[in-house]
Amino acid sequence: MGFFSRLFGHDENNAVDIKATIRSEINISDAVAAHMKWKGRLQSYLDGTSQEQLDPMVICRDDQCVLGKWIHGPALNYFHGDEGFHKLRSDHANFHFIAGTVVKKVQENDKVGADALMKNDYAHASRDVIHDLTELNKHLSE
Repeated sequence: MGFFSRLFGHDENNAVDIKATIRSEINISDAVAAHMKWKGRLQSYLDGTSQEQLDPMVICRDDQCVLGKWIHGPALNYFHGDEGFHKLRSDHANFHFIAGTVVKKVQENDKVGADALMKNDYAHASRDVIHDLTELNKHLSE
């Protein structure tokens, strides 16, 4: 079955109730915006213009942001067997791991390595999470 279709593809009334419940638990647009904002935060940190004290050991954890808390909590009630959800969960974990690694490289004065991660791995990981969230949002809006 397709992305999130197992949950949303059967009983119409149940799907409407589940979608409403999910929308009350997580704002997908806000989650996309928060993850997009990380690019600017990391770039400022890399450029040395950030006023933030970033901790790579916190950033690398995918269960600390609003989306991560939802993924590791209530979302499991709906999506535990859905391959699209597992892709989102994996992509989100990868995003945070790479973001934490960028910060760690900056702290180790490996700005070339951090810049390379930002342009390649981070950009790819960010696109993956945003794509996954966009797919989920489509299903919630149908």
